[in-house]
Order: sequence, then structure tokens, then C-alpha cells
Amino acid sequence: MLAVHCPRCGRPAPVSLASPDRMECAACHYRGPPPAEAAQGLRAAAHVVFQTDARRRQLSDALRRMLVTASRRHARLLVVFSLASVPITALAAIILLGVWVSPDPEGNLVTGGMVVAAWLGTVGTGAAVLALVRRRQRRIEEACAARPPAAPGEPAACHVCGAPLDGGDGGDGVIARCGFCAADNLIAPAVLERVRARQVVILRSFEQAVSAELASFGRATSGAAAAVVATAMVVPIAAFVLAIAAVLVGESRRRPIDATVRYAAVSTPVGQCIGKIVPKADGGTVVRFGGFRRAELPEEQAIAPGAPVEAVSPGALVGRFVTAKQGAGVVEGVFLSPLTGNSAEVKREDGTSFTSSVAGLCLSGVLSR
Repeated sequence: MLAVHCPRCGRPAPVSLASPDRMECAACHYRGPPPAEAAQGLRAAAHVVFQTDARRRQLSDALRRMLVTASRRHARLLVVFSLASVPITALAAIILLGVWVSPDPEGNLVTGGMVVAAWLGTVGTGAAVLALVRRRQRRIEEACAARPPAAPGEPAACHVCGAPLDGGDGGDGVIARCGFCAADNLIAPAVLERVRARQVVILRSFEQAVSAELASFGRATSGAAAAVVATAMVVPIAAFVLAIAAVLVGESRRRPIDATVRYAAVSTPVGQCIGKIVPKADGGTVVRFGGFRRAELPEEQAIAPGAPVEAVSPGALVGRFVTAKQGAGVVEGVFLSPLTGNSAEVKREDGTSFTSSVAGLCLSGVLSR
């Protein structure tokens, strides 16, 4: 706020570039000319304003629309993000429920942790983007905000020159264009209340203050509408990148196999295949081939109570020719994957490799146990 010391009582009183030879003090009700030095500074500041293109003090049509509908736009963005989070949340809930009720505990803890981390990362990124959009919008609002009225019933004043403003012309009484310097001012009551506490009284260097105000307005509004839209678009892109990163990081962390998981090789309609040994409550046993099995394999195969079950070490698969859902090849190594549990790296005849869960691999020939 441009102000000068009242020549009668010495208290700061607002002044305007539009009327450099007149001031009014609310404290002592002095009305008259300001000190000569202050009047000269106001004229110099007005000269600075009119040396710049008026369009640099005005808002583009896109930015005017954005400010007029700011609250509605933010609410719509929040609704869109909430709706976009529903499938991600539902998928995470389904996976976690499957992990919770699964009788096969292999990799469940790591898989559940990765699902929770991916969900938190996606939702957290969305929330951060919404906060950045809101922060950017507030910065624009504060750069465009008029000077709040000094008392109820009085008009707001231009944020550049301090001249009193008429009613808004930007729709719904939100934006007013100054009749003196042609600067656009945001006069929404909620914004004026927010900036009221941040007013700075400027008693000297009017030229520098006006130049700084023009520069601040230009920085805040340059490409602002496009920046808000671009920031909002980060949400789906960031969610996709986080999901891919989680998979890549999970697959890259290869640890020694989980020796607590027991396997057996049993005869199936497609030959001798590896499955996890899972005891049943009735004393029987099943060999489960898992969700990464070939389509021809059943989900599990029961073993009669009392029938011998001979365990197979995953390490015995190294060097063996196997077939899997992804193809066939020779096992080059076994490891523990956060995504698929105990897994095997299989090299095809053409030199390419793939990773498959140990459960569901089918063998060629007799396995050394």
C-alpha cells in the first residue's frame, strides 16, 4: 500500500498515483495535499506505470476465466482426482484381500508392502499435485488482488496505482479494471480478506515499489493458466511412472530363495511339473502350481492322505530344461522375487531370458532330487 506520513498527525495515510496532490488521513481526518516530496515521488511512479504497455498489467481471457471460476475449478479437480483414485484403491484392496485370504504365504508380505507403497505413492503424488495447483492459484490471486477497503462501504483500491475501483467487470464482480492505470484487479471478498493481513505500508521509494509490483504481476501471471493445467496432468502420468518404478525396483531386488517354501515334482496331464506343497486341514496334502502356471495346468493337485511326498529343492532346477507360461529354456539361476516369490531365470534357445515362478515349471526328463 502506497502511503505517506500525514502532515498533521504523522500517521501513515494511503495515497494514489491518480491523485498525487491530494490525500486523506483516517486518523485525524486531514484532507489536503501531501508533503511536496511525496507528491513528486507519486508523479514519478505514475510515469513508470505509463511507460509500460497496459497489456502487461492486464489478465488474458484464459486467466480471467480461471480466476472467476477458481473455486469451482478446484472442486472439479478434487472430484476428478477422487474418482481417478477409486480404481487404484479398489485394485489395491482386492490384491491385499487376496494376499490376506491366500493359503499360500510365499511373497505375501513383500507383495502386500509393495501394493501399499504403490497406493500411498500414487495418492500422495496426486495430493501433492493438488496442493501445488492450489498454491499456484493462490500466488496468482495475491499478485492480482486489489488493496482491501480501508473501512466497510469504501471501494477497494488498485494494487498498482492505489486508485479507487468500481464494481467488477470480469464476471460475478470478481475482477475490476482500474480507470486510471488500466490494471486488472481481483476483488473477490475471500481473496481481499486473505491479503489484508499481508499488506505492507510503503512510505518511500514509490518508483521502486511500483516497478516491483509490475514485475511481480508479470511473473505470477505469465503462462499461469497453462502451468495450472500442465500441473494437473502430472497426476495420471506420475501414477503410471510410480507403478512402473515399483515393478522394476521389485524385480531388481533378487535375494536368496526362501527355504521355508517346500516344492514337489508330480505327474500332471502335461508331464512332470513343480508345485508348492501345501498341507490341508484334514491331514491331506495338495501341490499348488500357482497363478503363474501354464493354462493347461490345474490350479492344484491333491495327494492322498499318507501318500509319500518328496520335496524338491529349487536349486536342483539349475541347468534343467523347463517349460513355463512364457516359453521354454534352461534354468540359469533361482532367486527370491518380491513379486513372484521363489523364481527361476530361464534362458531361451534364441538367447533371450524370462523370469518365472518356480511353482508351475514343467520338466523334461527325470529330476535329480
